[in-house]
Amino acid sequence: MTLEEGLELIENYKKALKKFLETLPEQSVQLGSEMIQTLSMNSKNEIANLEAIEKALKQQPKYQSGLSE
Repeated sequence: MTLEEGLELIENYKKALKKFLETLPEQSVQLGSEMIQTLSMNSKNEIANLEAIEKALKQQPKYQSGLSE
């Protein structure tokens, strides 16, 4: 996998998590407010983690990216 492919996967996952966060309020009747809060917090943390990984990957020279093709 190349660096670009890895970054694209991260971006796609972040988009999916953001879409999930957008649809959570619609699920409040079935899930309850406490579960919505937990899922929201977990998703936001996951997005922050992905952004940190993405930033670290972009800062490394390509030859030291750690990703194998």
